[in-house]
Amino acid sequence: MLINIINQLKTGKIKNVVAYGAGALPATPYVVVRIQKDPLERGRLIRLFVHFAPGSNIFLEDYVLDDLSTLLNGFTFQTRHGNTQKVEFIDDYGEVVPDNDDKSISMERSFLVPGKLF
Repeated sequence: MLINIINQLKTGKIKNVVAYGAGALPATPYVVVRIQKDPLERGRLIRLFVHFAPGSNIFLEDYVLDDLSTLLNGFTFQTRHGNTQKVEFIDDYGEVVPDNDDKSISMERSFLVPGKLF
């Protein structure tokens, strides 16, 4: 799932897309992708942490609230086990964070891949 999401995001404006915990972070703008269990047990969450250079608030918000919806809402892919999964929109996003370790500004957005793990 992670590789499919990263590859899909790279088709958009931002080409620097990495998995959470990947080590050194690229230059801004970049996206960090983290897959987590949904606390509401609807499936798995795709948490996206988007970083831009300071002062780019308008571009950051446009990317997080508009571009990500276009890239991921309804995106279907095959898992490595041959199952088809579909990404769904959920109304879950954060506000601009101005003080990251790398001096970037960031916002978070989540999407859902529904289903149960067996």
